[in-house]
Amino acid sequence: MFEEFFADVPLLLVRLLTLSFFSIGFIQYFQRVYSQVFEQHQHRRTYLMGLAIAAGLFVHFVVMIQPESQNIIIYHNLALFMLVTPLLFEGFNHVEVAAQAIAIALLWWSHHQSNFLAPITLMAMVAFGALLWVMHRHGELFLTNWAVGVPTAFGYGALFWLSTPRVSANMPMTWALRVENVLLFGLMLAFVLGYWGRQSQIEAANRRLQELAYHDQDADTRYAAQQKELTELVKQAQSLHKPLTFVTFDLDHFRQINDQYGHLAGNAVLIQVEQRLTKVLQDSGIDHRVYATTGEELNLVFPNATPDVVKTLIETCWQAVRKGDFEFEGHGIALTMSGGVTALQPSDEDTNDLYKRADDSLSISKRAGRDIVTVDGKRASGNDKVVRHVDDYRFFAQGVYEINASGHIRRSNELLLRTYDPLQKRWILPDTFELPAWMQISLIQEFMQRTGATTMNINLTANQFNDLDFATAMTQFVESSVGPAHLNVEITHLSDSATTRRISALYRAAGVKLMIDDVGSDNSFELVQEVLGYVNNVKFAMQNLRKQTSAEQLKQRAAFWVKVAQAHHLTFVLEGVENEADLELARELGVLYVQGYYFGKPSLEVPDETIPVTF
Repeated sequence: MFEEFFADVPLLLVRLLTLSFFSIGFIQYFQRVYSQVFEQHQHRRTYLMGLAIAAGLFVHFVVMIQPESQNIIIYHNLALFMLVTPLLFEGFNHVEVAAQAIAIALLWWSHHQSNFLAPITLMAMVAFGALLWVMHRHGELFLTNWAVGVPTAFGYGALFWLSTPRVSANMPMTWALRVENVLLFGLMLAFVLGYWGRQSQIEAANRRLQELAYHDQDADTRYAAQQKELTELVKQAQSLHKPLTFVTFDLDHFRQINDQYGHLAGNAVLIQVEQRLTKVLQDSGIDHRVYATTGEELNLVFPNATPDVVKTLIETCWQAVRKGDFEFEGHGIALTMSGGVTALQPSDEDTNDLYKRADDSLSISKRAGRDIVTVDGKRASGNDKVVRHVDDYRFFAQGVYEINASGHIRRSNELLLRTYDPLQKRWILPDTFELPAWMQISLIQEFMQRTGATTMNINLTANQFNDLDFATAMTQFVESSVGPAHLNVEITHLSDSATTRRISALYRAAGVKLMIDDVGSDNSFELVQEVLGYVNNVKFAMQNLRKQTSAEQLKQRAAFWVKVAQAHHLTFVLEGVENEADLELARELGVLYVQGYYFGKPSLEVPDETIPVTF
């Protein structure tokens, strides 16, 4: 029965390519007009729906006049595709959807005239209509999810074509031809949806990048308009003797987000925070204004409300950020924010008085350890204390790997300090990294006991590195029987060469290696060239430069620091390796040691055995 079908497989492939070509052209044009209609020209909606109905029925009835054409099934499947496509898009009213349904019903009747009342045809028609309704209600899912759209397309085609009579729309129907139609329609939709899904992802990514890139460009314009509105609100409140509450929120440690993920990540987070706060405020039903200023600051204004009235709402906003999940390109980003709140006073001459009092309260929140809201100098929300107990901290480990022809070996563990926030129920960046030496030592011992690792890198701030007592305590710990076997100290902010020379001598005598972190970004060659003779390693962090430089520029900078390291007999570590392309870049540059999310995110555990090496 299917000999004819298998003999025509090459012809089926030609028909599939032809049909896919026309289908992609149609859906691209429809999407372009659809965007214009629903974003700019609402009155053209009838044209859009009429276009699909007219095109689909025209193709169908024209080919009925010439049923002897060997490519007739291409046109009938194209007609079916044209009539179904608009129902996958939202925004059409009931009349327009009904018109489209009538056109599809007419197509069904045209193909099923002679067996229209047969039980099998009626059951197929009911199932066909039900599936059509589901596709209309969840159109976006079918358009963008290939795994859902393709099986649905095959089911849709099977209901339509397998229930046709022996002669359908003047076309003799064999079982081989029915099966070919089902395959043709399903495979065509698989190809189209795959292409469409990819294009949708690209367009969404481009829109997102444009939104992030333009976020800063219109900041000055928005700020001027907001200042004007705030001035008017203040004048109105003063003239009517009404209360007004002003809140300024500032994201904590925001610079670290820009440093680690790039400037676009910072913009993405700001947009997400603004959207989340706007949602909370809209749900409250309380009159408010949200002003996103430049940088990591957001201001809220509550006309006709005192701080006591909106205290709960302000705390809800604060909690919405600190308990929220924010992301950029698959990276989860934890946030906290500090706040300053003030009320309009009769003596206020202008908005500057409001800003000054709110900023003073914000400064109190920052000095008290961040993640706090202060109202006119008095703490309103936040942790009761600044976390300073050793049990509140843990070291997370991120591996440093040696790469070779057979794979990679974990050689060391960079220790990254985190503190547990019971309100957020997760580990977050601490308020301060400048823990005293005894706390650092206790945390290293806890890490060694928990993981069994004895080779590690530890980050020190400039103050910690310059502290002679700190260096003495750390070197004594390393030389003791309970200390780590291999310790590398990473420093980001360098001191003068005399201090570096003096402190490095202490660490060097105890066998501790020194590494300059973030060369090429935070630390230029001019800054580090005088101290290269006192250190053992340099680390180039690609993630600090990835968003601002092209791939070729990034490669050139990394290559420069590889040569610097070789010239001074230093070990070079490439940080920020996130994919195979980054790993291949390391191999191309002759880099031996790498680090990054490609090997896993920082964790409380060491996932595999660490084979130590002396950097």
